[in-house]
Amino acid sequence: MNLEFKDKIDKLVSEVAAIPDLTTKIAVLNYIQQESGFLLWQLEDEQRIDEDSRDY
Repeated sequence: MNLEFKDKIDKLVSEVAAIPDLTTKIAVLNYIQQESGFLLWQLEDEQRIDEDSRDY
């Protein structure tokens, strides 16, 4: 992984960890999980499409 991306992710994790309100922290983490899950689904779909196009 690119070190720049790792640093950005680490900074975001630190910011979330510093949120004092537990309800807000949970909401933020749930949102991050939802968005990253959607992004992963999109990337896996693109990968399947790419692999299918190579099969022809």
